[in-house]
Amino acid sequence: MGEIDTSEQLGGVSLQQIVTFLTIAETRSFRAAAERLHISQSALSVRVRQLEAALGVVLLHRTTRSVHLTLQGRSAQTSLQRVCSDLQRVVRDLRDEAALQRGSATVAVLPSLAITLLPGIMQAFAEAHPGVEIRLRDADSKSALAMVRRGDVDMSIQSRPDQLDGLLFERMFDDEFVVVLPREGASSRKRVRIEELRGRSLLLNPRGVDLRESLESLFAQAALTVSPTQELVSSSALVALVSAGFGVTILPKTALSGLQLSGCRIAALDPKASREVGIVVKPERSRSPPVLALRTFIPLWLDALPAQAGGASQARDLSAS
Repeated sequence: MGEIDTSEQLGGVSLQQIVTFLTIAETRSFRAAAERLHISQSALSVRVRQLEAALGVVLLHRTTRSVHLTLQGRSAQTSLQRVCSDLQRVVRDLRDEAALQRGSATVAVLPSLAITLLPGIMQAFAEAHPGVEIRLRDADSKSALAMVRRGDVDMSIQSRPDQLDGLLFERMFDDEFVVVLPREGASSRKRVRIEELRGRSLLLNPRGVDLRESLESLFAQAALTVSPTQELVSSSALVALVSAGFGVTILPKTALSGLQLSGCRIAALDPKASREVGIVVKPERSRSPPVLALRTFIPLWLDALPAQAGGASQARDLSAS
């Protein structure tokens, strides 16, 4: 209803007419205004008459030698200058956003990925587009999906959910699960069969975390019962307990980046298992240029990791399948 009322109230008034009136009001000359707008004086006069007819008031009093604003003209000049300034700012901001000079993208991300992959992605993206801000919100997979579905975030970076319910998942890489054991007393074997964990003190994520659900399935296939002695969300806390000799844990490789692993030994899990990590978006949601740019940038950044050095190559090693 509001849109209909606004359309009716502005009927017959165009931006072209408003700019013409403001130019005349500034120059106080039809000739100077016509030259500035690159139109004839007769076309200028037509626009002014159309605007006055649409408003129902006289805005300008013109003599052969001068142009004066009427009382209504002075009032209109003040208000329309403010409106045009606001419009110019909106146009400038949108053009800057389209050119990736400004704007933002809000991303929900798993805590383990927020610690490992996102700092590198954000740093590289900021170097390419310093005016664009990435806003992070850490969340577990289910919460991240809910944020995407509600429109609270533009995208999420997470493991593939069992049920997408209309959302779109774009795979980026496979994140292999590894066994983290206490270094003291551990064998030097590079692989640990899941059956060998029978009777060990398991330190795992609690139920409700997608990793725990994946591990429950793996243990069930091996006819093993999952009975963890400790259940913690934090990967760093689980690794610290392993280092102190309280048991073993199973984590994705990316979750280990930056953690204190001197008291631990890392072994591959047999049979091999992993989670798919990717971007989740809402297909029908229109995306701003910064969001589209980030969505395109992340896979390209991951693909370019082998050509980079230092921390980037370490991140590649952690995320490679």
